[in-house]
Amino acid sequence: GLAEEILREFRVGYAPSAWDRMLVGAQESGFRPDELEKAGLAQRGRQGGLYDRFRGRIMFPLADRRGQVLGFGARAMRDGQGPKYLNTSENDIFHKGKQLFGLHLAHGPAAKSGRIVVVEGYTDVLALHQAGITNSVAIMGTALTADQAKGLAGTAQKVVLALDADRSGQEAMLRAAQIVGDAELLVVEMPPGNDPADLIAAGETASFRERLDRAVPIVQFQVGRGLADADRDTPAGIDRALEEAARLIAEHTRENSRMRDEL
Repeated sequence: GLAEEILREFRVGYAPSAWDRMLVGAQESGFRPDELEKAGLAQRGRQGGLYDRFRGRIMFPLADRRGQVLGFGARAMRDGQGPKYLNTSENDIFHKGKQLFGLHLAHGPAAKSGRIVVVEGYTDVLALHQAGITNSVAIMGTALTADQAKGLAGTAQKVVLALDADRSGQEAMLRAAQIVGDAELLVVEMPPGNDPADLIAAGETASFRERLDRAVPIVQFQVGRGLADADRDTPAGIDRALEEAARLIAEHTRENSRMRDEL
C-alpha cells in the first residue's frame, strides 16, 4: 500500500542476491575494499574473502538530520534468510542507538508543529508520511535510547510515543522521560496487536490522529495500564498493583504537583 513517490522520497531500494554485486560496482567507482568493509557494506568470510553484507533484501537508508546516509536497515525477502532485519555493523559513523529513521524529513514539520511522533518501524514511518503525518520518525524496533531521546527533545517540545511496548519497553520509556529535559513525553494508547501502519492501511488515519491528540503523560499511561492489568481477584494481586503504582508516582512525579494529586 505504499506509493512509489513515498518510496523514492525515503530512497528505499533493493540489494541484489549476488554475493559481490555491490563490491564489484563500488570498486569500479573507485572505492577500496577496506573502505567498503569499514563502512559496513562488505564483510569477510571464514576464508578471508570479502562479500556483500546485504543480499536479497529491501534496503532502508538510515540518514542523519541533514539527509547524509550513515548506514542501512535491510529487510529479508524470504524465510530462512537469516535475521528478518539486518543493520549496518557499528562503525566510526554509524551507531544504531543514535539513529532516528526519517528525521531528515520529519525535522522541519516537527519543529514547526512542536510535536514529533515516534513509532517502531520503517513501514510505520512511510505509512504515516504518506498519510500526511510527516512529523514522524522510527526507533527501529529497539527500546528508546538516551541518545535518541535527546535527539527527539532537541527537535520538538512534545514527544509522542506510538509504540506497542512490552514491559521492558515501557521501562525504557520511563527512563527516557528522565532524559528529555523540558520536553513533554506523551504516550498513545494503541489497539492491542496493531501498529500505526496497520491503522493507516485499514483506512483509520483519522482514528490515529485522534489517538495522537489524546496522548497522555508516560507516568499516567503506566499507572493506568498497571491497574488495568492487575489481578483484582485476590488481595495480594491488588496490593502488588497498588505498590507498583505508588512506586511509579513517587519516582516520576513531583511533590504537590497536579499530576501526583490526580494519580
